[in-house]
Amino acid sequence: MVHEGPGARVARPILLVLVAATLTVLLQSWVGDNTIYSPDSAGTRVEFHNAILKNEPPRGGSWRNAGLYGLNGRVFTVYLAEVVHRSTALSIGKTYFFIDSVALFSIFVLLFFFCRRWVSEPYCVIGMLFFGCVAVLTYRLHVFQPWDRLSLLSWMVMIILIWEDRLVLLALLLPIVMTIKWDVGVLPVLYGLTHASRENWRRVALATGGLGALALATFVALNTAFPGGFDVKRPIAAQLALNWGHFTVYKIAYPPLLAFIVPLVLATFGVRDADRRVRAAALLGVLLLPAMAMTRA
Repeated sequence: MVHEGPGARVARPILLVLVAATLTVLLQSWVGDNTIYSPDSAGTRVEFHNAILKNEPPRGGSWRNAGLYGLNGRVFTVYLAEVVHRSTALSIGKTYFFIDSVALFSIFVLLFFFCRRWVSEPYCVIGMLFFGCVAVLTYRLHVFQPWDRLSLLSWMVMIILIWEDRLVLLALLLPIVMTIKWDVGVLPVLYGLTHASRENWRRVALATGGLGALALATFVALNTAFPGGFDVKRPIAAQLALNWGHFTVYKIAYPPLLAFIVPLVLATFGVRDADRRVRAAALLGVLLLPAMAMTRA
């Protein structure tokens, strides 16, 4: 065992913060400034912000033609940006940059402690660095995706609450985080997979059903309050063909492949030795793969 002095114990949290901050600045400034935060797209970002704020498609067209299909209900980040914008001297663009940066930094720090539940600290750092690499993919092909970091952060927090069986907090937060991005509504399934057993299956079934009903009600409420987002539907077969076309163009550089191949391999080899919580999360990921294949990659 390596002896660790007082200096090392102080240095470790400082190094964690420095690594998280460095990765955040690197991604936001050296990647983001040339892609999603490019000055050339500043006007478009403001236009999309106002469109979602008013629930009116840009330029009188459709949400799909504007590249915002089904996104008008993701109002939390837009409303948060509007509040920060009105409360400070920051422009809309800088406000989103600030919110995104804070969320991204928080993700890196939380990811370290997220992983430390099962693996040693060197592997936690490797996980941070791997996420930093694949996060580059989220900056391409978009000019307005301000909810991505907050959404991922909310997923991590909600999964931790599921693992800790904090049912009341889950029920309180679920409708809120669904206004960031509604895909978190599948997490009641993870609750059931994580906690169900022969001894408590009735309680877990009721809790899972209640959370599922809450998620469904929130989704319906969002589509009622902010109608029109799914205005021009694309058939599933057409979407699958489009995704396959992208794969044939990018091949091994296909973004979903780069993002998920390592987690899939690790899950395949590590699932036998993993505890119930990790196996449940891996199973949910596999169950969601067909749905992911039918969405825009």
